[in-house]
Formats: sequence, C-alpha cells, structure tokens
Amino acid sequence: MRILLLSAFALLLVIPATAGAQSVTVDEGVFRITIGGEVVGTESFSIRRTGSGDDVQVIATAEIQIDLADGPTDMRPALHAMGRDMAVYAYQIKVSGATQEEVSVEEGDRRYINRVRTERGERERELRAAPGTLLLDMNVAHQFYFLAPRLTSSPMTLPIIAPREGRQYEMRASEVGMESIQIGGTSIQARHLRLEGDGGTRDIWIDEEGRVLRVEHPDRGYVAVRESAP
Repeated sequence: MRILLLSAFALLLVIPATAGAQSVTVDEGVFRITIGGEVVGTESFSIRRTGSGDDVQVIATAEIQIDLADGPTDMRPALHAMGRDMAVYAYQIKVSGATQEEVSVEEGDRRYINRVRTERGERERELRAAPGTLLLDMNVAHQFYFLAPRLTSSPMTLPIIAPREGRQYEMRASEVGMESIQIGGTSIQARHLRLEGDGGTRDIWIDEEGRVLRVEHPDRGYVAVRESAP
C-alpha cells in the first residue's frame, strides 16, 4: 500500500506535527461486546484531539478482540478526522486472525479512495466525499463519537461509508430522547440517538460530553457497552 496508508502509530504522530499544538485525550475506555446475548470480546479505544474550530484534528484508535462465527479476530482501526464537522481525512484498519484484511480510506479531490486488500487480492473504489460523511466500520463502537457533531438538526440524512464493505449509503439520524442507563453499576443520563436506513438500525447512547456509552445493532444482535463510566 502507498505511504499515505498510514499505520495507527504514524497517524498518532500526525496531530502534533501538523497542528503545532498539544494533543489531549477526549475519551478512552473499554467496551464489552455481546452478539446474540453472548459475550464475544472487548474494544479498548482512545480518542485524542488537538486544535480547535476549523483547525481541530481528532485521532481515534482501538484494539478490538472478538470471537466471531469463523474464529477469533483482532482488529486495529485508526481514524483521522479534521475540521469543525470532523470530516474523514484518513482511515485504516488491519484485521488478523480468522480473517486477514487491510482496508484504507483516503481523502481525495471531492472523493474518497477506498482500498481493500485480502488474501484474494486488492480492490479499489471511489466514494463521494459528501458533506457530513460518517465512517462506521463493522463491529467498531467508538466511531459513533463522530455522529453527534453532524446532527445539526433532527432528523437528518447522513452519508455513511462502510469501509470493509467498500460501499456508501445513506441513513436517517434522529434523537430519541434522554434516558437513564446503567454503566458499570452507575446510572447515567444519556442522549439516545438512532440511525436508520440501508445499513439497518443502530441505537447509540452518549453522555453530555458526546462520549459513547452504549451501541446496539439489533439486526445483528450486536451490543457494545462500556465496562465503566467515563
């Protein structure tokens, strides 16, 4: 892959080098993942930010260990977003274990280049760089952190990139309301958001600072819940 397909470590170095400001951690933690009611793994993640306004840059990385139907799988995603709307700048995920896969998304001239490399070969596809585009990878919970900044009104339609599927579709985003949920034995008032459309239905609960607390994908029986309160 080209040099632009940065590793998670290299992406982490981009922020202080380009923004010239100190990087701060805006959220980190561990999700416990269940599928079909059975615990299948964990997602340890970190989200860092530097700058503000139009110059803000955010790096979100994670280590995900999950036991899927075809066997244990390790995933290492790294997402680099920029600007007030946290537009996708670059993305990479390396999948190992039962499945071997490397996927990347790069910003281009009014487009994204999506590359997928597996044992069967490599494919490349162009996707529209529409305003407000949200990148959501399968079995990755922390990336819903980037949903709230895009909800300028409710409901609204958002373009979604599914990088490992190599496709793009639209989903309707809306706010269900405020609810009390349990996180690690602590009751937290959470904002309940919902995505509906071609990608199925996703329910997301976030706290007052936009940190993701719980994610549900009912069509797949997928649930990710933080092990402790932020």
